[in-house]
This record gives sequence, structure tokens and C-alpha cells, in this order.
Amino acid sequence: MSVDLRIEETCLAFSVCFNEMAPSLMLPKLPMTPFRVMALVLGVAAVCLIFSALTTSGREQKLGKVFDQISKPYKRDTSGRTMAEPSFWRNFDFTSEKIPSQVTNAAPLVKVTNNTINIMGSNTFYREAQPPEGVASSGEVVVLLHGAAFQSKTWLDLNTINLLAAMGHHIIAVDLPGFGLSGRHELGPELRRTWLQSFLIAMDLPPCVVVSPSFSGVYSLPLLALQSHELDGFVPIAVDATDEIPVQFLQNLMVPTLIISGEKDQGLGHTSRDDLLNIPSSQHVEIPGAKHPAYLDDPILFHTLLYNFINQVHAHRAIA
Repeated sequence: MSVDLRIEETCLAFSVCFNEMAPSLMLPKLPMTPFRVMALVLGVAAVCLIFSALTTSGREQKLGKVFDQISKPYKRDTSGRTMAEPSFWRNFDFTSEKIPSQVTNAAPLVKVTNNTINIMGSNTFYREAQPPEGVASSGEVVVLLHGAAFQSKTWLDLNTINLLAAMGHHIIAVDLPGFGLSGRHELGPELRRTWLQSFLIAMDLPPCVVVSPSFSGVYSLPLLALQSHELDGFVPIAVDATDEIPVQFLQNLMVPTLIISGEKDQGLGHTSRDDLLNIPSSQHVEIPGAKHPAYLDDPILFHTLLYNFINQVHAHRAIA
């Protein structure tokens, strides 16, 4: 399709939309030339920028102001969730063992159920799976969050839910507020700070392993920094907003942390890696040739990393 034709189609689309709205806006119906389309687009962009400037003070504050006020008596638990030394988590090879064939054979037998629970006055949708018949339970709970372009169904389509359940784990894959099948619009920073802990408490879950890609960091990072006792392990995947957590918070943590990023992710992949490596019990693994959602480009390697990491978390889990 030629550029001129695309411009004409765009003009026509804007013209139809504009002229349909014109009566209610008490505006005359005007032909939408390319110049007018461009002017309209620029005008909308300018309004968005002005609104953003008025509603944002200082930096973005995706995680809220709590991390700028660390002297306040917020409940924090910096006692470790692992009996292993930091050097163990820094150096262990999380590709050392392949996923056993009995796991892949049991994965199709896993039953995934759909449920909702009320969190902060809104229905939250989640998918849940237990180990199938014949597979012993590990006692580990794995909570799967998602990025802004995805939802819990992503983990179902990728076979992550089934494989992890077939490894013996209890799996919860949640649709974050305003995404997928969950109600309510996306939450602001102050509510995000406590939402994930509220979900874990409402579900009556023990300390768990949280897998957190990209955008979901605005929910998982406050839990990591402020309520680390809720976590047995943490798997951030090019997670957002790490630059808002003071280094001293991270340096005091002993939560086993497997930082994953794609080789081609030069943005959040690098930022989150550099920030989260301040956690003494952390290690970074790069997935070769992968982009921002690295798990989509090499699910076999991704699942292998999870398999080895969760096994070691379980083997070295601190007794509460």
C-alpha cells in the first residue's frame, strides 16, 4: 500500500469520526485534510503532555512516595528467606539440570481452574493449578504476574502454569487490576504498594516465589522491599521501577533473586539488572537473542531456569 493511500485512508477515518462527533460538539462538519489530521494529532499530544506535567511532581513515582521517606516506621523484614550464603545464589548454575521427562509428561494432566477474589473492593481474576495426581507436592507456591501487554492467559498459552504444577508446585497466575478479566481500572502508586500483599493475605498463601515481568514491578517491588518475609524467592524479568528503590533497601535483602533479561533488551533489561544486583543473594541470567519479554523467545530456557531456581529455593528455604 502506498504512503499516499495510507494518508487518504487515515484522513477518511478521522473525517468520519470527527464529523460524527461534530453535532454533539456544536462544530461544523469540515473536510479532514492531511494538514488538519496532523494538527489534530499534535493537539491531542499537547493536551496529554500538559496533563502529565500537571499530575506528576518530580520523578514519575510509580511506586509512590514511601521510598522517599525511609525514616518513617514502615514495617520491614530484612531477615533472610534462605539458609544459603549470598555467594551460593551468585554462582549457582541455574541451567545445570534439564527439566525431567516425567515433568513434561505430567504437564498435560494438570487441571487449571479459573477463580475470582475480591481485593480492595474489586473482583480479581486468577488461574490456579495444583500438582496432578501422582506428583508429590513440593509445598512451594509460585505466583505469576504479567507485563502491561499481557495477562494470566499468557502463562497458560506458554505452558508455564502446567509445567510448574507438574514440578509439584501450587501455581497462581493473576490478572492485575485493570487487565485481562480483572475488574477496576489500573491502580495508582499508593494502592499498588499494598495490593500484592493484600492478594497474598486474602488467598491465605504462605511465603511464595513471585515471577514478575516488566510493568508488574510496580506491584512486586514494594512487596520485595517492604515485606520481604512474604517471599521465598523473586524472579524479576526486565522489571519496571527498580530505580525508585533506595540502594540500602536492596543491600539489606536476603531474598533469593533470579534476574532475567533478554540479550536484545537494552532498556529495562539493563536498568533492572544493574539495580537488582545490589541484592546480595541475586544473580543475573541473560537469555541469548531474546527481546524484552525474554520468556516468549526461549520458553525452554526460561522454564529450565525456573525449574532449577525453585528447586534451590525449596532446598535452602529458611524456616519461619
